[in-house]
Amino acid sequence: MKKMVTILTALTAFFICLAMAAPAFSQEYDYARNGGYAGISVIGGSYARFDDELEDQLLSIGYIVNSDTDEAAGFKLYGGYRLGAHFAIEAEFEMLPKADIDIDGFGKLAELQTWVLTGNAKVFPLTGRIQPYALFGLGVMEADLEDSVGLGLNVTETDFAVRFGGGVDFYITANIVASTGIDYVLPTGDVQDIDYVSFGAGIQYRF
Repeated sequence: MKKMVTILTALTAFFICLAMAAPAFSQEYDYARNGGYAGISVIGGSYARFDDELEDQLLSIGYIVNSDTDEAAGFKLYGGYRLGAHFAIEAEFEMLPKADIDIDGFGKLAELQTWVLTGNAKVFPLTGRIQPYALFGLGVMEADLEDSVGLGLNVTETDFAVRFGGGVDFYITANIVASTGIDYVLPTGDVQDIDYVSFGAGIQYRF
């Protein structure tokens, strides 16, 4: 995970440098124009409460263990439409594949994979070349737990999820935007204990 944090920090710093070093546009250029956009980001994710839930499940069948779910590396794809200077709507798909779940003194127990699809509303308080944003989204999460040792832990569940987040967009050119951000995904129902924080950096194209 330290390697992932280093990579994402370097990407973020690189994008900021690009945005600051790119030639200045005319003051008349509309950075907050209406129109569509699409983007992709590399992300890292950290599950908040899953280990506690898993330990309780194993205790219920007679195993007293300490589990540790690794942080996961993944990606997100998104596309949306800017509806004005301060507001946009978008669809976002985010996947964190294959986070290993280890047991103290035993080794690998299982793998956890999640994906989340949400419809987001985005608010931009500033409309210049550097644009911080906040977002709120509603959608669905699917979580897939694959048993590695035969304890009968293979489970796939799907339920509603809420996304909260924020970040910054950096305009490199009129159409190319570097973006960095952090989200918190709060699922409900059958997947309520698989909430996580994701953070990442990527590239966006403004049409």
